Formats: sequence, structure tokens, C-alpha cells
Amino acid sequence: MKIGRKINLTRFLLSVRGQFTRSRIVSVRSGWGSRCQLALRLLWRSISGDVFDSVKLPFFGSLAEECFIVDGNLLDRQKILRGIDIRTPCCRECQPCRLFEELGEPESFLLPSPIGDCAPRRRLQMNRDLGIRRFLYGMGALGILQAMCVVPAFCQIDRGAIAGRILDSSGGVVPSATVTVTDKATGISITTPANESGEYQVLALIPSTYAVKVNAAGFGTVVQDGIVLHVQDRLEIDFTLKVGSVNQEVVVTAGEPLLQTQSADVGNVVDTARVNDLPLNGRRYADLALLEPGVQKFYAANNPAPDRFSVNGNLELQNNFLLNGIDNNSWSENLQEFSVQVVQPPPDAIAEFRVQTRTYSTEFGNSAGAVINATLKSGTNQYHGNLFEYIRNAVLEGNSWINNANHQPRGRFTQNQFGGTLGGPLIKNKTFFFGDFERFSNRQSTTVTSTVPTPLMKTGNFTELPYSLSDSSVTGQAGCVAGNIIQATGTTNQPCSDPVAAKLMTLLPDPNVASLMALQGTPGSWTKAPNYLFTTAVPDDVYSLDGRIDHTLDEKNRLFGSYSYRHLSRQDPPWTGNGVIGSGNFATQYRIHTQSLALGWTRTLSNTMVNDARFGFNRDYAHSDPVGVTLGKSQAQSLIGLTGIPDGPGSGGLPPIEINGLTRIGTSPWRPQYQISQAWNIIENLSWLKGSHSFKFGYQFLKRTDNFLDLRAPQGELQTDGIYTAGGAFGLADFLLGDVDGVHFTTPLVVHYFQPGHSFYAMDTWKTTPKLTLTYGVRYELFSPIMERKNNTTNFTPADGGGIVTAASNASGWFDRSLIHPDRNDFAPRLGFAYQLTNRLVWRGGYGVFYQQSNRIGSESLIQLNPPFLLDVQLNQCGANSVFQLKNGFPLGTIMGSGFDLTQLQLRAQDPNQRSSYVEQTSFGPEIELTGNTVLSVTYVGNWGRKMNRLRDYNQPHVTTFDRGCPVLQYPFANLNTVSNIDTFAGPGCASSGQHGFLEYASNDGNTDYNALEVSLRRKMAKGLGYSLSYTWSHGLANFGDNLTAGALPQNAYNYGAEMSNSNLDIRSRFVGNFIWDLPFGEGRRFLSEHNAASRWLGGWQLNGIVTLQTGSPYSVTAPNDGLMGFTHAVYADCIGNPFVGASNDPSSYTTAGFLINPAAFAAPAPGTFGTCAPRLFHGPGIQMTDLSLFKQFKFTERLQLQFRAEFFNAFNHPNFANPSADVSSPGSFGKVSNTIAPILGTDSGGPGDPREIQFALKLYF
Repeated sequence: MKIGRKINLTRFLLSVRGQFTRSRIVSVRSGWGSRCQLALRLLWRSISGDVFDSVKLPFFGSLAEECFIVDGNLLDRQKILRGIDIRTPCCRECQPCRLFEELGEPESFLLPSPIGDCAPRRRLQMNRDLGIRRFLYGMGALGILQAMCVVPAFCQIDRGAIAGRILDSSGGVVPSATVTVTDKATGISITTPANESGEYQVLALIPSTYAVKVNAAGFGTVVQDGIVLHVQDRLEIDFTLKVGSVNQEVVVTAGEPLLQTQSADVGNVVDTARVNDLPLNGRRYADLALLEPGVQKFYAANNPAPDRFSVNGNLELQNNFLLNGIDNNSWSENLQEFSVQVVQPPPDAIAEFRVQTRTYSTEFGNSAGAVINATLKSGTNQYHGNLFEYIRNAVLEGNSWINNANHQPRGRFTQNQFGGTLGGPLIKNKTFFFGDFERFSNRQSTTVTSTVPTPLMKTGNFTELPYSLSDSSVTGQAGCVAGNIIQATGTTNQPCSDPVAAKLMTLLPDPNVASLMALQGTPGSWTKAPNYLFTTAVPDDVYSLDGRIDHTLDEKNRLFGSYSYRHLSRQDPPWTGNGVIGSGNFATQYRIHTQSLALGWTRTLSNTMVNDARFGFNRDYAHSDPVGVTLGKSQAQSLIGLTGIPDGPGSGGLPPIEINGLTRIGTSPWRPQYQISQAWNIIENLSWLKGSHSFKFGYQFLKRTDNFLDLRAPQGELQTDGIYTAGGAFGLADFLLGDVDGVHFTTPLVVHYFQPGHSFYAMDTWKTTPKLTLTYGVRYELFSPIMERKNNTTNFTPADGGGIVTAASNASGWFDRSLIHPDRNDFAPRLGFAYQLTNRLVWRGGYGVFYQQSNRIGSESLIQLNPPFLLDVQLNQCGANSVFQLKNGFPLGTIMGSGFDLTQLQLRAQDPNQRSSYVEQTSFGPEIELTGNTVLSVTYVGNWGRKMNRLRDYNQPHVTTFDRGCPVLQYPFANLNTVSNIDTFAGPGCASSGQHGFLEYASNDGNTDYNALEVSLRRKMAKGLGYSLSYTWSHGLANFGDNLTAGALPQNAYNYGAEMSNSNLDIRSRFVGNFIWDLPFGEGRRFLSEHNAASRWLGGWQLNGIVTLQTGSPYSVTAPNDGLMGFTHAVYADCIGNPFVGASNDPSSYTTAGFLINPAAFAAPAPGTFGTCAPRLFHGPGIQMTDLSLFKQFKFTERLQLQFRAEFFNAFNHPNFANPSADVSSPGSFGKVSNTIAPILGTDSGGPGDPREIQFALKLYF
């Protein structure tokens, strides 16, 4: 048999289906299960490449080797491809031989089999063309899977199912009855027979309203109409047939069942009515997830993106957003697009979405948190659409609390949001379309608060400080500080003031907050509180579009495709009105483009099997640049006389200058940023009804990539903490002397990383009795560690005093490329039950394990940002002298001349044996139908996160003993420190010495614990009223803080037990209620029901609302960092008294003369000791907010209606305050609250800290 170089795809397809004779090419004597195994291996190999050379799955073996089986013989693939027919007798012992033996020993088979151990390994080179070819091969293989593998898809991620039993009036089974399910909107019908047990099942149904008709010979026909099917619903619709003629038809209006009797999942559907009618500030549909019990938002987060929220104590980045069943999660670093979603369709484009706070279905994974599953609307047999415009302006807006407190007028504000939707048939009963467009434009004045030096401080007079400054220990500065005043000359007759610092002071504005200005010149009056206000308009523009096509090939085959695009352009303001000095910190121009593509094919293979294949692709492109400067050349020398700042692509304006106690000066250290992240998603699953069992099997492939420039200090960064004159409490005196105790500089580097992952699942929903349904299964996930396209990866090794290990440029295999061992143990068992005790009571519960395959801490945990590819140089204070003097210029020569010196570099390191993070969760509780419209649910939820990622300074010194009150330090790694053993006693004070590298170590030994009682009362719309009331009583614990931007590192890197305290997300009590109420006035209602003018104008109104009440967010009481044990870790205060003595919960007190927490109860820890206060120990002010909307519907014809909307956000203008100042080095402001909660990031508004906002709208429905 001569074997050619190419494989005929058609013959291969037919061969696996068993449709070729042995005399032609091949005969495969096996069922669909065997064919699926073979085809799945082909799919796997086509999309994997050399990434999987060294991977071994427990049930697939090695994926690197290839061989052929022909006539029972094993052939070497490379020789076959060269046209050489060399046959080797099958050994019947290797994996391919054993596999084919299990499959029935086909006499002839022509297929590259990636499962054997007989042939040599073949590695491929990663390049763009090959990546494209693999993608095309993968799509081709996906098609093969559909056509040949007969893999029915039960992973109806954005679909639903209707199932049930058919009995006669005596309770006997009616076999072979015919069941027809019809979509009322599109007219599409699906017909299936019941099995011998009278059971039927119709899968992969689009959420809609359905009619189900059942007929059988000798029985009358029964129709249940008006069945509402939501995303991921599995409705049980049983029928009882009576003897009679098939022509006798009984129609029953079914409606929507209240109790969930078929699933243990915790969560609810947010239907079209709530999406469209409830007041949504910013019109972000995902905000409605906050209506569910167990869902809460951490408004004090470093990056409170609008759709970033915690569910049942899970981290905010552990949720899984799906759109049309496809991955819609942002994989960018630091959420540059201000969202955890790639695209955000407007509410008018969303059919509905389900918030599953916990699911026990194994079809969902890759993330440990909730599943937010949204579906775009589909077209119907009627053309429908709308046009809308929402407008706001400053006329009816409330003024902000900070403006009122400082007697500032309300700023300018205009906002327009307009667009429309259109959907309908392209071919009736067959092909449908839907599309939408939305444009958003906002110009809002915002008040920026900052802390600037007083006029006296600018001249070197610090008598306003509430503590005494010491004389500087820097060489040549003896005698420069006396009586808290910087003298003209010191004891050596050298000038004390630095000319560069003096020049910068002339460019800074003076305080303008009247209450604090009145204290200027008063000894001890300085508080560190914001003393400068600046109002500026912030531009914000967004436009988005979505489109979807649904096509029915025939009764057994349905296709859909969708595309979404979103563009955002906005600015963050400077902190002063000076265009150069203020062009930093938050002065940034953002431009963001995101898009998403989804394709799906649903195929009914038999009465008991349905196949569903999905392909998805999404892309983020985001970049941000400083505003008001020209990149490429520094202005440091021309503006303030600072020399040495390099000119490069990231240089412009002034470099970042951080003076402890003041707002940062200059450009942001993280600008510019550029990022392109992408994700490919392939889903192929099956469902199979067998008796009372509903089996599900599936495979999912997810590959994400990111190409980014996200570096700190590309033009250098200067830091002055005040360690020479103020013990680290205030840095301006040191700065005026010219002393810089910290310098940061990074060389430019673009990172190209990628991470492929594979998931397999199997599960069974077993209706064991009419009352008990069990769901059980297991999911297996295998994801690679993060790998860099060019293998630019370096990790730390503690061997021989510490050093680095770098991936070889030609490395292959997951570990060799990433230097991290993949976790091959990610088996996730799930078990859930639903037991219907009575017709009105269901008890539901379950247990499951959920793995988190993406653990992001900004870019801090990426070991692709390491030397020798990136030099991240950090020079810190060395003994009694500063790193450099401002007048001598930026020490670029010292930095670049240091070469590869580990004592001066920041290293990022990961545990090479780290495991995947996971969450164990359980829930149980009753669901009770109180009335025909109202259901009460009471659920206990326990959630335990383990192996969570967290950071620490792995080069933090140990305190071995004390010398006259000063610690003796021992650094752990000799090669990272110029001196490893230091006695910090230096006369009257303590001082460290030497240069010490910063080793930022990511390990996965973080833990979270969460316990909650969740109660909800829901009334479906009836008699003009629908509502949902939810209450959560919970407590969350964690031994680490914010997982996105990391925040401060732990106080003690070697005692994480001391970090176990309240979670950042610990909101003890939260109530949220929402309602939709058709006011009882007008035609067809209780009052004014006559058809007259009063009825027309006073009737037809609808009132909707959302009420939120919750307790405050946690915060830590901190102390100044003396630098003895490094500058990167948190420093907690000592708790020495009752923190609530004299404290007040009255905002009129703690925002003025009083305090929320007692300053006398805390003190700074002694040198070399750790603060005794636990982190996140206290809670700030709570939140009270009411949003309302009022609608009036004007009906012109049956299909043409105009809706007037008035929406009131924070309707009662209740100020919701931020956490208080809690740094013991600021006694004047300690315990006081100086501002409300910041706006939601990237939106300018929409947070509970905003004043009342009023929005009007008109919507034309047709």
C-alpha cells in the first residue's frame, strides 16, 4: 500500500464514520465514542504545537509523538510523509497499540495519532505563520468534530432546556408520545418523541417564550403555552394525557415556575424587564448583578472598575463573564480598559443574563468566582427596535459634598447617551438579525483634592509641623535644621537649600482650602489633609455596536454569529491648574478599542442527543499617554534645573517626584502604557438523555495572549521619605535640603506572553425520584504557566546566596519555557441536589471545587519582567548619606554603570512549584413558595479559598537581636545585599546601611474564609408589582489584601499568620431591594380607569427603584516607615488603647472637629518591631443610596409607543463617605473623613459618593 504525502480529508472523514470499505482505505469498527476520542486527539494536536511536547495527561499520555497504524502495523510518520512504505509489526504494548486494541483493532487506519510513544518527538517553531496555520487547523478540526464525531453538546452555556414526563390519568407511562416545542417569537419548532419511560428532553433552546404540545394515539392533545425559558434554565414540564381524540386540544397557560426544582445552583436571572426598567447609572447591565445576595462592591479598591465586584467572598477578579456562551473576560494587566469585560453591550441589546453566585455544573470553570452569563437579543418574525436618547446637565444636579464643604459652586456637567436597536427576519421562520448602536458623550467638572506645602514650608520654615525635626545626618548638612527651620548655611558654611528644590517650590500652588488656610502660620497646625482644590472638565466619549445573526438550516441544525465593538476615549485630570507641573499623577489620555466575535453551531443528532460547537475571539487594545507634554524629551532641566534625566520614548515633562506627605509631582510613573491582549476560545460538548439520566461531556480550549509595555519610571522616579530630618514622617524638609533617598529607573521592554489551557468535564443530572434530582460530575483543567514568545523569562533561585535562572532561547515545553511547573492535579468534583419536599418547598444544596487559572496582581507577579531582559533599578538610602543630591543631577551614570548588580535591582520571583488557586464552596437551604407569586429563599454559603496568590518582600531582613533599642538585621541572601548583617544603632537613633535588592516574591499560600446567611424574597410581576429583596449577613477573612494592584506588601514577610484578618471585601451586612410598580392609575387599572383625558395623562405611569444599604469597608491603621526593614512593606500601628473612646458615627462630627476613630489609641511601633494592630481591623462609614425611575408610556398604535423616562440617582442626595485618614504620623487629620467615596474608575460618575444626578430620556419603540 503506497501512502502519499497528503491525507485526503474527505476520505479521512468517511473513514472515521466507517463509510469506506476495507479495500479502499480503511474500516473502523467502533461507535461514536471511539470516533470522538480519535477526533478529539486530532483537534488537540492541531492547536497545540510544541507547547505540549512534554505534557502528559493522565488519560491521553504523551502528546508529542506521532505514528500511523495501517493493517495492524505501526509506521513511522516521517518516513510515511516521505513516501516510504515501511511497516513495523504492532508491539501491542505501547500506548497507541493498546488504544487501538481497545477500540477494536481496525485493520487499516490512516491518521496521525498524537498519543503514542513509538515515534521520535517532533518540535515546531513558534512563529506568526505557524500560529495562523494552527488556528486554521483548529477550526478545521472543530468542523470535523461536528460532522464526524457525533458529539452532542450539553454545554448550553447561554441556552436552556425543557424536559419532563408524559403520563396518563392513572399515572401510567405514555411511551412514544410526540412532543413539539415552538418558539413563540420566531415560529421555529422542534419535534421529538418521548422514550419508553415517557420522558422527553429538548435541548439548546434560545431563551424565549415557548409552547409545548404533546399528542399520542388514543389521547387528547395537550398544549402548555407561555412557558418562559431563561438562560441556563432546565424546566420540568410534565403532562398528563386523557383518553380521547388527538383532535381534541386542551391549552393551558403555564407561565414561569417559581421554584427551582431541577438544580442546586445559587443565583438568579436578571430578565429583560429589570434590565430595561431599573435605574442604571451609566447604563451598565452588569451593575444589576449587585442586586443578588452575596454580591458586593469594594468601593475603596485601588481600581474600582464598574463591573468589578465580589461574590460570596471571592476575589473581584475571579468572576467569569460570558457573552453568548463565549469568554468575555479582560485579560489585560491592570484593567487598562476600566472593565473586567472585553465588551459591554448596552442594556437594550441584552436579552437577559444570569448571575450564578455558585454553580455545581461542571461545564463552568477556569474561574473560582461567579458566572455572569449574558445573551444578546435575537431577531424574531416581526421587525422590532427602538431609538433612545438620555440627557443630563448641571441644572438639576446636586452639588458634591466636598464643594459644599469648601463653599465651591457646582461645576459644569453635560451628558448625552443615544442610540438604537433593530431586529427582525431576513427569512421568516429561518434567518433573523439583531443589531444595536450606542454613543456616549460626557463633559463633567470634577473637583480634585491635593496636598501642597504652605508658603512657609516652601521657604524652609516648618514651625507648622506638630513635631520637631532633627538635624540632617547627610555629610555637609550639619547645623542646617534648627528650631524646625532650614538655615541659610550650616556649620560648614555651605548653603543648606538646594537650588533645584527651591525652583520646584516656586511652581507649586499655595493651599486654597479656606478652613486650612486660616490655620497657616499656627505652630502645630499641619494635618496632611488635602488643602488644595482644583475643578476641571473631564472629557469622556464611548461608542459601541453589536450585531447578531441566527439561522436555522433545518430542524436539526441551527447557526449563529455575533460581533461586538467598543471604543473609549477619556482623560483623567491633573491635580493642579498648572499644565506642566500638574500633567502627571492622573493627567492621562486613554484610548481603548475592544472587540469580540462568537460563532456557534447547534445540531440535533437524535432524539436524545444534541451537539453544540462554539468559537470565540476577543481583543483589547488600550494605550494611555500623559497629557500636556511631548514625549521624547524631558523638561526637567529647563523647568527646574534638574540634569541627568534621560531622553527616551517615555520621557516628557517632569519625572515623577514623590515627597512623603504631599501629592505626587510630575508625570505618572506608569505612563505611557500600551497593551494588546487577545483570547481564543473553542468549546465542544455533548449532552445525552438516557432514561432518567442527563449526561454531559465536554471540552474547552482557551488561549490568551498579551503584548504590553507596562513599566514604572521609564524616565526615572525620585522618592524622598524624610528619613534624615523627620524619621520618615514628612519628606519636604529633606527635599529642600536636596536629599533624595530613593531612585527608581527601568529600561524599556515589551512583553509578549501567552497561556493555553484545556478543560474536560463529565457530569450527570439524575432524577432519582420525582422529588429528588442529583447533579454530580468532575471537571479537569490543565493550563500552562505563563510563557513568553521569545522565552524572555527569568526566575529567582535561593541557591548559593541567591541568583537567577533564565529560560534558554530555544527552550520548549511548558516548564522549560516558563520556569514554573504546571499543575496537573486540577480535578474539580461537584455535587448538588434539589429535593422537593412539598409542592411549595424545595431544599437545595451542594459542594464543589473551583480552580482559578488566571492569577493577576497587576504585572507585579510576572517573571517576564526581569533581568537581563529588563533592568528595574532601585537605589535606596545608603547609610548616613542620600542616594544623590538634586543639585548634582539624576545619577543615570551610576544606575546604568552598575550593570547587572542584584543589590540594586528589583526582581520578580515565583515559586516554581506553585499550585493552582482553588475555592471550596458549599451551600444549602430551603426555597419556599409563599404565594402563587412570591418565593422566599434562605441559604447558608461557605467559601474557602486556598493557595491564593500573594506577594511579599523575600529579601526582608530578620531581626536577630537589639542593640540599645535598635535592631540588628540579618538579610537572607548574600548576593542581593552589599552587607547582610547590620547593627542599626547609630548614636541617638537607628540607621541601616548598604544597598539591598528588592525581591518581590509571588507564592500561592494565601487563604480566604467566608461564611454567610443569604436571604431573598422575590415576587414576580403580578397585579402591577414585582420586587426582589435581598439581605446578606457575612464575614470574610483573608491573609492578604487587594489582588489587582497588590497594595502594600505584608508587614512581616515571614509571618503571614499575623496578616489573617478581615478581608478587604468584608462587608458585614448588606441589603438591596428593587421594585417595578405600575402605578394604579389609568385605563385598565384600579383608579381613573375610564377612557378620558385624565386617564390618558395621569395613567400609565411606572415607578421603579433600587435601594442599597450596607456597612462600611475595612481599613488599616498605619505608621510611618523608618526604612530599617525596607520601604515596600506595610507598617501597622501599635494598638495601645480603646479605639472608640470619644469617637462619633455622626458625619457632621467626624468630617469636622470630631473623629471616627480615637487617635490616642494608637502609636508608631518601636524601631525593628512590628505593629500590633491587625490589618484591615476597622470598618469605615456605611452606604445608603436610593435610585428611582419614573416612566410614562404613550401608545400610538399596537406597535408604536413612546416612553418618557426620568431617573434619579442618589435621589435623596445622601453623602456616602470614604474611609478616614488612619496614619499616626498625621495627628491633625487622623480619624477624620475628608471626602466622599471616589467615582467609579473610568466613568466619572456612578458611584455612591456622587451627589444626586437626574437623567431624562425618550425611547421610541416600534
